[in-house]
Amino acid sequence: MGAIKKQKNKAYILLESLVALAVFAMITSLLLTGVLHSRRWQEKQWQKQEVLLLAKMAIQSRQERLALNGSIITVQRNSRYIRVYYQGEEVLNIEKE
Repeated sequence: MGAIKKQKNKAYILLESLVALAVFAMITSLLLTGVLHSRRWQEKQWQKQEVLLLAKMAIQSRQERLALNGSIITVQRNSRYIRVYYQGEEVLNIEKE
């Protein structure tokens, strides 16, 4: 009887270890997913910041088109407004009243 009881204890310890490992794996997976999501969001924010800085440079240097690091900015000027476009989308619009 003593040998069977020891085997049950070992099996129970193994089962607890597997459950603990599964919980640890799930927590780690959730943390890594959060980190990856945060990293993607940060990269998008950096790209938006780069576009706005490039737009500012284009406006200050009075250029109609400015390209840097693969980003191309187009500026349209008028006596009433300045519009800045990036990949066909308007990113900045300044108008006089």
